[in-house]
Amino acid sequence: MKGWAAVSDFDGTITLRDVGDHLLLHYGFSDKETIEASYSLKVRVEDFMKRAFSGAKLTEEMIAGFVREKVRARPGFREFVLFCEAAGLPFEIASGGVDLYADPFFEKHGVKVKSFFGKARVVEHGIKITYPFLKRMDLSTFKASRVSRMKRAGYKVVFFGDGPNDLKAAALADKVYAAGRLLRLCRERDIAASPLTDFARAVNFLKKEQAGLSR
Repeated sequence: MKGWAAVSDFDGTITLRDVGDHLLLHYGFSDKETIEASYSLKVRVEDFMKRAFSGAKLTEEMIAGFVREKVRARPGFREFVLFCEAAGLPFEIASGGVDLYADPFFEKHGVKVKSFFGKARVVEHGIKITYPFLKRMDLSTFKASRVSRMKRAGYKVVFFGDGPNDLKAAALADKVYAAGRLLRLCRERDIAASPLTDFARAVNFLKKEQAGLSR
């Protein structure tokens, strides 16, 4: 066993609010009912994002400014990234979110993480989003595949998530930190999950695990 690796969702997990939803609501390109409906287990996040942003007349500057002013990271995120780097612990993010808001977020916090995000570009009537990494699979299955990949490489995996499309990945992980809808789904399905309030608990957990491995 090589020790631990980490895989995380982004929107509502690393950030306190879903950035895509927050943007759409703030600028009036969606409403609460439409967004709530998008969290059904039957809805693919990537399909909702493509549809919702196709008519969102936003510029790169507006999105970057929004991230700088409005988007808050979950406490301890930057420290978690630095801990993983120092400990040589693989960490990656798999998200239905997009690079146009993820890039300014990471810049703001001064960190770099291996990440899979949708590619977004501003077009005439809105924003066009593609997911080049989703080769013939949906986002939920892709997230689970990243956990599986780490496990095949000999790692135990800690997973962080908050939404229904994180459920498959959570079911495969060795340790789960869940917020919001994912925490409720895990409890309904008897998947062991700790509440995700901040990233400090995960750092403490991994430090203890590492200490046990080095004995």
